[in-house]
Amino acid sequence: MKICRFSPLNANRSSAAALVILLLLACLCWTPGCSHSPRKTSTELTEVQYDGLLEAFAARDFPRIKKELAQLHADGVKDKRISYLEAMLALIENRPEKAKPFLIEALELDPQYSEAHNALGTIYMEEKELAKAETEFIKAVSNPLYPTPEKAYHNLGNLYRLQKRNDLALACYQKALKFNHDYFPSHYELARLYFSQHQYEPALKEIKRAQEISPRHPGVWLVIGQLDLAMDDEEDARDAFKQVISLQPIGSFADQARKELKKLGK
Repeated sequence: MKICRFSPLNANRSSAAALVILLLLACLCWTPGCSHSPRKTSTELTEVQYDGLLEAFAARDFPRIKKELAQLHADGVKDKRISYLEAMLALIENRPEKAKPFLIEALELDPQYSEAHNALGTIYMEEKELAKAETEFIKAVSNPLYPTPEKAYHNLGNLYRLQKRNDLALACYQKALKFNHDYFPSHYELARLYFSQHQYEPALKEIKRAQEISPRHPGVWLVIGQLDLAMDDEEDARDAFKQVISLQPIGSFADQARKELKKLGK
């Protein structure tokens, strides 16, 4: 390519100034930030974008989440995590029928995506499709790279409880706690399972551990009261039921605590 050289000896000042201006404009338009350059969009979800979405979920900033997800869709970004977050947003809005297609889409992008298998399993369980739910939970825990297998094991335990398969439920809750010793839901449900089988000592051990993790959970105090009552400690039982109502005056826990107090008398 020929290089044109400008010599001030052979040109007047006006032509020189004009050429300098043209060169400056040319240089500006070659810079990446030039206003004439088209906006480039990535078709991949970046870690910064994903972290931002997670932060918005933690802050329950749902308008921001919807706006950012809409922009990602407009940019043609395809990612299993986007589909999963769309499903989580639908579940928060209590719209499982809308969440299900997003979870299926996420699994089409990655059949080993355990988070999506677990979430889909919970929807099937709500729909009483117990065989399908079991399949999804088992697929979730079958992935050795699943970072939180305790969630799927716990849900599998709940599924077996619904089917009155208490031995399998017990094994699943215990498996969940092997992965996460401080997993409150499994300690709590183990206590309730042991209580239903009149195994009060192991039930008390589990509910005390649950109490250490979440001391203000009204369900914990309800189970404590029930155990105290089963072991003929009416005074402590009465105090525990009162604590339930103090923590949550309205709701199923409070309703049950009031029934127990009524049985005990004033």
